[in-house]
Amino acid sequence: MQITVARIGWGEANPVDIHILLADAASHLLEPLRTRPEGAIAVVPAPALRPVPMVHRRTSARGPFLIQLSARDRSWSQYAYQFSHELCHVVCNFETLSHDNPNGWFHEALCELASVFTLRRMAGRWPTSPPYPNWAAYSRSLTEYADDLLNRTDSQLPSGTTLADWLVSQEAELRTDRYRRNGSATAAYSLLPVFEDEPEGWNSVRHLPDSRGSLVDYIGDWHGVVPELDRSFVLRVLDSFLSHGQ
Repeated sequence: MQITVARIGWGEANPVDIHILLADAASHLLEPLRTRPEGAIAVVPAPALRPVPMVHRRTSARGPFLIQLSARDRSWSQYAYQFSHELCHVVCNFETLSHDNPNGWFHEALCELASVFTLRRMAGRWPTSPPYPNWAAYSRSLTEYADDLLNRTDSQLPSGTTLADWLVSQEAELRTDRYRRNGSATAAYSLLPVFEDEPEGWNSVRHLPDSRGSLVDYIGDWHGVVPELDRSFVLRVLDSFLSHGQ
């Protein structure tokens, strides 16, 4: 996908460097895909009146995806984190999801997962293959940024609680508030090992349905529409939400 970056509004950061960074981040989500999203991505600074990262729904199917980021200056980890989240929405075909779909929180969880997945992949690559030679040492900052997210106390499963137990207690609230970050992050970080073990699983999120049943039913519908190559992966995700342990 072609990525363009606005020329102004980023503080001390050079937009050329931002572009190189975001292209590197994008590669970790796009390389495993058999079919990639069509269209270009235009990245702009988030406006002062709404300084939050987000991707806008297009007004034309031929138009670019507009992604706004609140990161500024040379906060490279934050750029990668925010951009990967919004790019994941594009990969998930977010425009086909109803605004009020109660499973929107699961989409947010997948996109939070994508952010940490990407940060960790970048951190693994940069010591030997950074975008610029002098960025190699920055891999440590990428790792630390990801670790800080993964170690947030409000995103941890309670001691002795499985993801299945957690879902039983939290799903009703999540279905009414897709942006309850600690909820989506808990699911995201619990699923991270599944995606890191099988990066080809990102192909399955190209086929997320717009169905409105419980998450277990939703994943069942998802399993029914993905290509056969991706069905075993979706079953791994489903099992994560069904296994109550011993």
